[in-house]
Amino acid sequence: MGYQQCSGANGGGPDWGLGERAEAGIAPAGMREDRACRRAERADFGTRLTQASNAARHERLNAPLYGHVSGHTATRRVDPHLSKAFAHAWAGLWLTTGPCQHFYRKEFDLAHARDARLAQSAQQVDAMLAPTHDDDVSDAADASIERIGADITTWLDTVAATGRRGWHFRAARDAMSLVGNLSLLAVIAACLYRERDTDDEASQRTARGIATANTPFGVPWADWSLLAFEGVKGVLTQSLGSPTLIRHHAVDEILKRMDAGCRLLEACVLLPATPQTSWRGTLGNLTRARDVATLFTFANSAVPPARLGLWVPSWFSGPSSTTDEYRGMLRVAGLMLDSCRAVTSLLGTWARNESFTLDARTLTQRWEALSERLADVAPEDIVTMQRRATRVTQLTRHCDTPLLAKIASHPNLRECLLASQRDLSASLITVACSEFDVSCHASCVDGLNYLSLSPAENPWGQRWTGDGWDSGGATPARAAYRLLLLYQHWSAALLERVVGASSCHGDGETVVRERRFAASPPSGATHLEMESSWL
Repeated sequence: MGYQQCSGANGGGPDWGLGERAEAGIAPAGMREDRACRRAERADFGTRLTQASNAARHERLNAPLYGHVSGHTATRRVDPHLSKAFAHAWAGLWLTTGPCQHFYRKEFDLAHARDARLAQSAQQVDAMLAPTHDDDVSDAADASIERIGADITTWLDTVAATGRRGWHFRAARDAMSLVGNLSLLAVIAACLYRERDTDDEASQRTARGIATANTPFGVPWADWSLLAFEGVKGVLTQSLGSPTLIRHHAVDEILKRMDAGCRLLEACVLLPATPQTSWRGTLGNLTRARDVATLFTFANSAVPPARLGLWVPSWFSGPSSTTDEYRGMLRVAGLMLDSCRAVTSLLGTWARNESFTLDARTLTQRWEALSERLADVAPEDIVTMQRRATRVTQLTRHCDTPLLAKIASHPNLRECLLASQRDLSASLITVACSEFDVSCHASCVDGLNYLSLSPAENPWGQRWTGDGWDSGGATPARAAYRLLLLYQHWSAALLERVVGASSCHGDGETVVRERRFAASPPSGATHLEMESSWL
């Protein structure tokens, strides 16, 4: 994937508006007064929202006392323009996840290219969750918010299903690796036990036992077959790593961006933040087992080269008991390290997949609460709410996920941007972030400009500095990791084609396709374009 410099990389072109602070719309001298006015305005419609919500809840609770039928009492219409603004923001959160990727952008695109369900859901979001009809939009106001909610539930379920499919690849990989390692260890243990009964001297038994790990059968063709089995197992497990990585990375990025955007939308209507459950925190802690598995992977990656380095001299100078002992110890250590890696990887990946499912379900519930709150918006506050939702859409167009999450977690900065009377451009967001000491970097990837919390990183570990891509201390390690990812990608291509061919006509694919055509978008609907919205 090629990366291009932006037009201002060599001194020409736009300067991101950083030199024109007076035109940014946020004057430092008046920040305190502006924030005071915004707090007063927010308290005003916040009070009205609370009163309307309490009144609606009271009416629903007392409806049976007055003989009303549940579902027809206190049902309030959501303003169609308001629902459109919030749906547009949710669509933008999905559609802008890919363009603002850094090191793993290729993997994010591969996930959509190699997972039909995820790609179809992206098309559905693009077509259905960005309504742009302004004519006769009030004719189906109630149905609109319900349809949007159903669509959101559908594609969030698809995101969770994509995570589960990635988990299936990882489970197959680690189970295969674990079974192979345990089988080899069992063979070596059986040979050691057999030799213990035939040897009488303890020192000789120990030395010979360690060397036996290299040739447990004592028959050349059998020992070479065992070595070939070990190599094939390594190739297969490596090829099964890419299908998990690309899917889990895509799902993780989408859900993280949706969570940050949901917090911004909840702030638009002053909904309280949703606390994290204890089970979600436990899953987050268990997910760290993947980091432990990475440590085992690094340690185990040094074993095969070391074994080969000890084995090659024996081809020319004859076998050596000392090197044979070391080779045997390294073989046992490598099998044990890889077994520990498989166990910790299974635990961490399972926890990560469960957290995906829980996060998707939580996002669905938060959208439902958001929809209920929209029904309580007073007519005089609709324009304000619509403007705040539009600011969220503009933030998603310009900010990468870490910066969006940082803004969502910073109350003062968040309110400053949401209450802005001017459309949010990159220069205005940059100036606002600097006023609140939030890191904000201008980045350019594939000719697309956006703002990021940290300097953008290309697929080879280089960082964008404004004038071009520069290498850092971590660049060699990231470049080596990129080579590994490329190897995993090409080795997994054939396997995934076989798996995909067998499941492309499955029931799940049919259901998604039927949902997509059953809820086709109205004619003339436009798409959300990031490139056309810059500055």
